[in-house]
Amino acid sequence: MDVNSSLHKFLRNVKYVVTSYWSPQTGFAKKYPKVVQLPMTYLCNSRCVMCNIWKMDYSNEFDLDEFERFMADPLFKKVRALGINGGEPTLVKELPKYAEAILRLPSLKYLNIITHGFNHKPMFPALKEIYKLCKEKGVKFHVSISLDGYGQTHNVVRGKNVFPKTDYSIKEIMQNKHLYCDSIDVGCTVIKHNVDQMIELDEYAKRNLFDIKYRVGIENKRIESNKLMDQFSVLLDKSVQSSTEFFHSRYYEAQNFMVKFKYFALYHFLSADKKERLLGCDWKEEGLTMDARGDLYYCAVASDKIGSLREEGGEDIFFRAQNLTYRKSILDDKCNGCIHDYQGKPQLRHLVFYFRRFLFERFYWLGYYLKARLT
Repeated sequence: MDVNSSLHKFLRNVKYVVTSYWSPQTGFAKKYPKVVQLPMTYLCNSRCVMCNIWKMDYSNEFDLDEFERFMADPLFKKVRALGINGGEPTLVKELPKYAEAILRLPSLKYLNIITHGFNHKPMFPALKEIYKLCKEKGVKFHVSISLDGYGQTHNVVRGKNVFPKTDYSIKEIMQNKHLYCDSIDVGCTVIKHNVDQMIELDEYAKRNLFDIKYRVGIENKRIESNKLMDQFSVLLDKSVQSSTEFFHSRYYEAQNFMVKFKYFALYHFLSADKKERLLGCDWKEEGLTMDARGDLYYCAVASDKIGSLREEGGEDIFFRAQNLTYRKSILDDKCNGCIHDYQGKPQLRHLVFYFRRFLFERFYWLGYYLKARLT
């Protein structure tokens, strides 16, 4: 690793600490959203066991003209990062034209797309075109592909015979990244169906030289996974112990500071008697979700609809006193019980807690080693 790269990582870690929140966010701050989650459609041809979106109505979704009007709303003027998801976004016809409308956002710096990777015919040309548009605008383009197990495990979670398609997509983009994106990762949702096969998946990723971002399957109101918790959740099952051990191993092996803190936070949540969210979250005050009908939400997983761009302006909806009070109630009632890996600036006290635990573990094992050598 060269000196400049090491210095850049060090400074980024320092910034992460010094810009952390000294006090809890209340949900009342009138900040324009900087991060947007954008489910482009409710249509999906995956059959995930932890999601009901493939059963949901996908009628009356925006067309390109209406979407362009939505993106021109002043509410989006300070958005720096936008994530396209679904449903399955590669099922949206003329997806690059929608991306072109997104790329007109004046402050946008990062565009991300999450896909299951099944739909090769529309996906590869769309990614190439979107990447070309991003480069013209100076926007970084990131692709995330969902992979919830190796081989048959992934098929059990996502649908019949889908692993070979997803495997091909990952390898094609990895080998020809210069055609598709600036960066790529693989996302895995840890649930009852795959938790005991995580090591197998991790070894597969290491052999093929790609990163996996692991997250815990949670209840998500928008995709109705909250109705399926008994079916998939490790939080309600004896497999929580396996999950705890797995995320501890991810914490132990992680080299990047922010990744290490993320996995420590997930491990701590799973193992602690008193649940507390340590990770930050942009959706507390600076995030927004807009769905395929122009409906707006605060929290990406727990919020009810707060208004529609088909009926009124985004600023009126997002900053309405009644809605801000509702956002505060989400922070008060939901955030500490949320283990989703959404991240933002954390609270300083949570970083201090992490550093104390980290140092304790290091000195504990050093003392154990010295004691063993001297006796």
